[in-house]
Amino acid sequence: MNDENSIYGISYNCPYLLREQDCPLLKIDSLLFKNKLDWINSLSREEKHIILTHHYTCSRKRDKIGLNWHYPLKAI
Repeated sequence: MNDENSIYGISYNCPYLLREQDCPLLKIDSLLFKNKLDWINSLSREEKHIILTHHYTCSRKRDKIGLNWHYPLKAI
């Protein structure tokens, strides 16, 4: 979670394939990757930290309850 650059990978695609409805990156899913990069590059360090913290918390929650990682929590 400390690697600020990991935001680029998770902006390309959620590792769980489908984002949760409260994911801060959901709003950029429809953008071209270049536009995603531009959006990320415009974020402050604090905004990136908030997104990465959300990602870490969401991932831990999904892993902890052992759901099939291809589906959002609310769909199951």
